[in-house]
Amino acid sequence: MTEPSTLLHRSESPGRRYPLFLERIVLVLVIAGTWLLHPIVLDTLDGALGTLAAWCGLPLLLLMCAELIGRALQSVLNDA
Repeated sequence: MTEPSTLLHRSESPGRRYPLFLERIVLVLVIAGTWLLHPIVLDTLDGALGTLAAWCGLPLLLLMCAELIGRALQSVLNDA
């Protein structure tokens, strides 16, 4: 009998492969969304706030949304 190789010494069986292409598609959509929404954010908000929102806030917001979508996909695919 072989010893478990996990930190908690439990035996684990390999699961299904996770389709990484879905997360890559979402990442490409985030990049495209940033490129398309950047001028809109700059036009909507003036001054330093608009610049900060367009260059920092918008990409961070879209990346957080992509992360939430990825976690939701993992949750759905693990339960199926």
